[in-house]
Amino acid sequence: MTGNMDRRSLIRGMATAGAGAAGVMALGGSPAYAAGGGDDPYSVDVISKGADPTGATASDAAFRAAAAEVLASFQPDPISGAVPKKVLVIPPGTYLLTQPDSLLPNVNGEGGGGIVDGISITGYGKRLSRIVYAPTANDTTLWTNYQRYKNIRISGLTFTSENATSSFCYAYSSAAYGVQDTWYTDVEWRGAWKRGIGLDGPATTSNLNSEMGWDRCQVGGSYSDAFLVMGMTPAATQQDQFLNYWFRDCKVEYQSGVFVKNNRGGSMNFIGGSYILTDAASNGTFFQLGSDAPTRADSTMRLYAQGIRFELRGLGHKVIDSRWYKGSISFVSCDDTALSFKSWAPDAVTHTYAFNANGDRGPTVRYTDCALMGSHQVATGSAATTAGKLLYDGCRFIDMTSATGATGFLRWTGSAAPRYDIRDCLGGATYVADVKNPA
Repeated sequence: MTGNMDRRSLIRGMATAGAGAAGVMALGGSPAYAAGGGDDPYSVDVISKGADPTGATASDAAFRAAAAEVLASFQPDPISGAVPKKVLVIPPGTYLLTQPDSLLPNVNGEGGGGIVDGISITGYGKRLSRIVYAPTANDTTLWTNYQRYKNIRISGLTFTSENATSSFCYAYSSAAYGVQDTWYTDVEWRGAWKRGIGLDGPATTSNLNSEMGWDRCQVGGSYSDAFLVMGMTPAATQQDQFLNYWFRDCKVEYQSGVFVKNNRGGSMNFIGGSYILTDAASNGTFFQLGSDAPTRADSTMRLYAQGIRFELRGLGHKVIDSRWYKGSISFVSCDDTALSFKSWAPDAVTHTYAFNANGDRGPTVRYTDCALMGSHQVATGSAATTAGKLLYDGCRFIDMTSATGATGFLRWTGSAAPRYDIRDCLGGATYVADVKNPA
């Protein structure tokens, strides 16, 4: 590259030549959204199909035409037989969508549509390529993956909801027709949503093939349900086969609601990033682990969080609210003390566990080298814990000077104490005595 050719100029030039579009603005400043011949054998951009990047008019028809061209561009593949050879490109601009399933067609893969193995939708970066979903009908979904699309890459886009009853994606996955290997990179969600992504599937099949990942994404807005719901039908035992989720270096900074609601399935990894509940007056929880299912499979109840800075701005905010009765929950080198200087911080109950939701038992909960605000609370009954415990190793309880007790850091509601082990921890700026139960 020459010295005067920066990265953005290079990308803009590639889009103009490769995606068949004349760019967002033609020479002289007039809109160019009617331009673009769509003659690139490896991509199709929505502007070439008539999308309006000013957002003044709806672009549903253009998006559907572009998706149809991508889905028709099959080429042989040595692994799965056939994959699309074209990428769906969304140039810089704001695109208004008013109808459900305008991003990709809602076709049942098992019902004759077949599997599409490998599909890419790419913009130029969040805040550069923006999709506004503003349906007039309530309780609709921007795109549905009903046993059809797998190996999906969605990148460089901002999605904004202007209808609080809307959801971003409904994914129905089964053993033979999975939705696995869905990756979001540099994607942002804004506005008011009912739900971000909801996972559902049949009650009678195992291995539901639902792996998903989020890399350098930003979750904003608000959620009346949750951003990610695992197990839309928790009574279906086989929904425990929703497995393997990765959030890497994400900015989870939203107003209210739940970030991840785990009804079924699990094995979740959250590595790095900034997690903030921004509205002090609203309620919000990052991790809600439910007890809706009376039985859970082993290896599906697992949450691992490492190197995350949590910021809780009100008494109605929690990092975790768990009703799991087994499994493992780990926080390593995490910090939720950003607002520990506030007068209300000592009254905040920031992490809660129910060891009485399904017998007198819980998961193995471990905190290692963490800085923790307020207090942690465990719901217990009158009987001793039969499984699970809480371990705190090398942590700092920034608002408390004792490890346990009515005014200590770890508290419980019943007459029986949970199993716990607190060692080498600080209460404020002074080491607290190591304690454990049973002693």
